[in-house]
Amino acid sequence: MASVSYWFLSPSLILALIGRWRGWDKTDPTPAVDWRKVTVDIAIPAKNEEQHIAYCLSSVLAQDFAVRKITVIDDASTDGTVAVVKQFARGRGREIEVLSRAKSVGKTPALREQCRSTDADALVIVDADTVLVSGNYISRIVEELFKNAGVAAACGEVMPLTASRRHCMAELDPALKALAKLTDGGDGVGGYWSNFLQNITIVYRRGLYLLLQRVFYDGHQKLFGGQLGPVGCAVAYKTARLRECFDYAEPLLGDNLSMSEDIYIGHFFNWKGYRSFQVAGVQCESSEPPVTALPKQLFLWSSAFLQSSYYFRDLILSPMHPARWGLSANGAEASAGLRRVREQYRSPWGEEVTRRQGRAIGWLELTATVEKVTYPLALLAMFVFWPDVALLTVCLEAILSTALTMWVADPGSRLKFGAAMLLATPIRVLSLGIDLIVSAKYLVDMVTGNRNWRK
Repeated sequence: MASVSYWFLSPSLILALIGRWRGWDKTDPTPAVDWRKVTVDIAIPAKNEEQHIAYCLSSVLAQDFAVRKITVIDDASTDGTVAVVKQFARGRGREIEVLSRAKSVGKTPALREQCRSTDADALVIVDADTVLVSGNYISRIVEELFKNAGVAAACGEVMPLTASRRHCMAELDPALKALAKLTDGGDGVGGYWSNFLQNITIVYRRGLYLLLQRVFYDGHQKLFGGQLGPVGCAVAYKTARLRECFDYAEPLLGDNLSMSEDIYIGHFFNWKGYRSFQVAGVQCESSEPPVTALPKQLFLWSSAFLQSSYYFRDLILSPMHPARWGLSANGAEASAGLRRVREQYRSPWGEEVTRRQGRAIGWLELTATVEKVTYPLALLAMFVFWPDVALLTVCLEAILSTALTMWVADPGSRLKFGAAMLLATPIRVLSLGIDLIVSAKYLVDMVTGNRNWRK
């Protein structure tokens, strides 16, 4: 969720509105692969997730798509994560493979090893603190993953995971309810104070996620055919494409891809001419940190974006190529004869094409990078020299973003999401300060040559 500025009045919004106005590429795709016949494995990276992982597994097993294998990759947990997985598997009579590490190494090596060890056509990565709300979540993202040859990653919409969702899941599943009582007493993940701090983040994220996904991401996909990166908490990758990413990155960077591996992977795909796609209409929910831990999470996401932009700076330079002065994402003429199937947003693959003529999505890369650096500075300058103008700007931003959020919300929930967006304004303004810190740290890294960028 770090691919565009959290600020409303931005060039990224203009690109999104252009995309929504133009609509989808009307090419009728003819997939070379029948998505119903592909093999799909699921990998669930986990570390100290005894309070969440049973909910995650329950939602995975409730899917309407028959996955071949489920693997939980335990990253040296010190709680009862492994015991919960094994007890859950016994209760459901379903084989769930558990790979346990003696020493914690992080999520990136887990993804690298898993994509190299499987022969599945697609690898679905689900974070242990995420639940797949839609019963057809996997079938829909796998369908979109194989609809167009150029799509390398697909995910659904993500929203904050709430205590009410967990409660409803437990009430419908006695075995899950029993496990919940063992791990969190059945009353939630933490104590009252911890839950209060987490609920602040949930309110902040609820409206923001809706705005980002249904306005920004939707518009960018319609304009460019994809977005800067997939939402990494529940994403399907074409295994061969993910393997290609790690084969490229490992000799150069080892496991130091960036402070958020899915952002790096998304940049790599765009650099190669592949696409990351978000599917509307299917939803997952992911656990949110308490508001006190929010600055660290935002720091990691924002840092990963700038770090990945550095590694794939050919994307930022794309608008410098005369062939990319227009915003069209459809390169069908340029790639005529390179595909045997019809494909939406067709463009030639390969990094050499990116270096030689750029990518249309480079416009989004450029605007997002500029926003992350300049918007915090501009707002800070206004507060210092023109506080009245700064206050007026913040109020206008709050009103417009709230109105737009209510516009894209589902009927019956518009007031809820609008109120959440309005209440989140102070945190969203303060979050720009995180971008300011990240930009300063990034500048120091550039000067000192520090590239120890790892989650």
